[in-house]
Amino acid sequence: MPFEIVRNDIVNMQVDALVNTANPNPVIGSGVDSGIHKKAGHELLLARQKIGGIDFGDAVITPGFNLDAKYVIHTVGPIWEDGNHGEEQILSSCYRKSLALAKVHECESIAFPLISTGNYGFPKDKALQIAISVFSAFLLEHEMQIYLVVFDRT
Repeated sequence: MPFEIVRNDIVNMQVDALVNTANPNPVIGSGVDSGIHKKAGHELLLARQKIGGIDFGDAVITPGFNLDAKYVIHTVGPIWEDGNHGEEQILSSCYRKSLALAKVHECESIAFPLISTGNYGFPKDKALQIAISVFSAFLLEHEMQIYLVVFDRT
């Protein structure tokens, strides 16, 4: 099955690439970002600092260091305001650019969190629709195992 929703802590996923909901600046944020940095080790922050800032909707890649993943793809999701400030387009871009990076780096599997639904306040139902739409379009043209990793029932 090329797409699966699983309940787990994303840092425990054994995949080629983990997607990190990164801060635009090279600092350790909270939630998924904090967990990934904690397990990956200090080298991840150093690699992220070499990259510098990341624009909203963009994605960059680093090694996975102490994670079970070869790579970490860092993407900066939108901060939800009211849905009238391009939030959906930015979120779609996060998923598309992350998948494109994984493809370029010949990843066979990738694990995503539900981007921007934590501290950034993106409504979970809308975020899920966007993720599934982008994954579906990608899988029509490419082979890759995609996991959407959720932490709790909501």
